[in-house]
Amino acid sequence: NLGKQLRELVSHYQWLVSEKEIMLSYSIPDIEIYGDPYLLNNVWDNLLSNAIKYNKQNGSIDISVAERDGIVTVTFEDTGIGMKQSELKRIFDRFYRADMARTRTIEGAGLGLSIVDNIVKLHGGHVTVNSQESEGATFIVKIPVV
Repeated sequence: NLGKQLRELVSHYQWLVSEKEIMLSYSIPDIEIYGDPYLLNNVWDNLLSNAIKYNKQNGSIDISVAERDGIVTVTFEDTGIGMKQSELKRIFDRFYRADMARTRTIEGAGLGLSIVDNIVKLHGGHVTVNSQESEGATFIVKIPVV
């Protein structure tokens, strides 16, 4: 149950969202999909923790889930620091971190999005990102229901 899994994750991060004074909204219906719950939880955990980590004080995060024609779309949209267009083509590469000058105070190894991409592909899906520097990022995961 993807909806239950995502709601539990949101609940787990609620303290950090409150601490950074981020407004978190979500529309997460109960949708059953076939997949490895542990691996998929890693996907959602990476995307939500990044949305929090790279967000601004008093920023926002919106998570939505929809199913259409056997494809589930999970969207994480934030108002964080965003990325330059030139960085987007490498964002899923292992050990790549976007613009180190802006993110040097934020810890990480540059593996999270590579892991996300690989797990989503293992489930027959794909992940894309839309972003503008200083305007946040939107990560869209599409996975077949079965």
